[in-house]
Amino acid sequence: MPHSSPSGNLLKLCRSLAVLLLVAIISAGSPADAQTRRKNTKTTTTRKTATKQKTATRTLESVRKDKSTTEKKISETATRLNTNTKELQRQINRLNSLNGDIEANRSKVRDLRSHIDSLGTAISATADSIKILEDDLEAMRLAYAKALRELQPHAASTGELSFIFSAKSFSEAYSRIRYLRRFSAWRERRAENIRRGIDRIAAQRARLTSLRHSQDLAYRKAEETQTTLSRQQAESEKMVTSLRKEDSALRAMLKEQKRKSAALDRELDRLIAAEQARIAREEAERARREREKEKNKAKGSSGTKTSDTGRSAKDVASANAPTRTAASTSASALTGSFEANKGRLLFPVAGSYKIVRRFGRQPHPTLRHVETENSGIDIEVSPGTQARSIFAGKVSAIFRQDGFNSIVMIRHGRYISIYANLSAVTVKQGDSVKAGQNIGTVFSDPDDSNRTTLHFEIRNERQKLNPSQWVR
Repeated sequence: MPHSSPSGNLLKLCRSLAVLLLVAIISAGSPADAQTRRKNTKTTTTRKTATKQKTATRTLESVRKDKSTTEKKISETATRLNTNTKELQRQINRLNSLNGDIEANRSKVRDLRSHIDSLGTAISATADSIKILEDDLEAMRLAYAKALRELQPHAASTGELSFIFSAKSFSEAYSRIRYLRRFSAWRERRAENIRRGIDRIAAQRARLTSLRHSQDLAYRKAEETQTTLSRQQAESEKMVTSLRKEDSALRAMLKEQKRKSAALDRELDRLIAAEQARIAREEAERARREREKEKNKAKGSSGTKTSDTGRSAKDVASANAPTRTAASTSASALTGSFEANKGRLLFPVAGSYKIVRRFGRQPHPTLRHVETENSGIDIEVSPGTQARSIFAGKVSAIFRQDGFNSIVMIRHGRYISIYANLSAVTVKQGDSVKAGQNIGTVFSDPDDSNRTTLHFEIRNERQKLNPSQWVR
């Protein structure tokens, strides 16, 4: 086998190293190229980071924008719902007011028809009376003429003096004078009766004309009222048809109204119960003091017996005496107790009004097979109207309640009158008030064309009563 020389091996090794060095130089390139590659790498990394940050920023802005848009939509929806609810409430109030007008006009038509019937009866009676008077007058005239012919057969040919002097004796002449006087008086009475008969007939005919004129006016008023009533009924039916399309919203509104009414009932019951308890405690304390007073009197006959508290009997009696308010005559001239004036108590407002919601259970104006319940009556009046006390009493409570504004309670013995939906109150708790005294201004709703409605209740302690049966 041939052997390689050391110099050949060394040559081969040098060649290999040269090749490797050349490959390394080619792979690495120049320092400038390396720097360029590092710069490109850094730029790419920076671009990727910026892109990521930009993407993250755009996403956050988008989220914020979406949130703002959503909140705006929610606010607009809430505003729209609130506006729709208020509009529904305005329409319901208008419908209640319209129904109040319808009921008033129905009552007016009934009254007018009854008045027309009574006028018809009076006209018939007057016509019959005229016929009777005319017959009586004709009979008097005939009787008068006949009497003249019979009693004065020669009146045409002889005068009174000739009649007297033709007597055969003085006595007969005197008798003829007396006869002529009586005849003259009788004739005057007959003539007066005939004149009175004529006057009565004239008066009855004038009354008949007036009655017929009144009947014509009543007919026209009845026709006008009936026309108005028909128009109002058509308008009411149109509103009911329109409102029934908002069934769910109306039910939600009715639910809210029931909640507010129930809250008012609970608060009134609570206040009345608290007042009953206070009155019971005062009565018990008064009875205890009276017993103590009697006991001290029984201990001796001295004039200044002293109780265990160190006060004289005079002091005890003064403390036990209930505070009273001197009775004063009001414009209504109501006398006696609250209960004794049932049906004659003052109406809680003066001037024109209409009852738009009556007491007790009533069918809902639009919802079928749904009833509402009212603890009192709702009275619509003109803006600025004052509520007034229906009877003398004492202000037992003043408070505010959601949906009813300010509320005043006045106690009249065991009876209580309640005036709700006041914007301003002119009395304070503990005040004694007279019948007819103003207690506050009825609230006018600016969101409902200043519609002004007083909610009024009467209670026998906690028992609800129909106010329409008590006030006039």
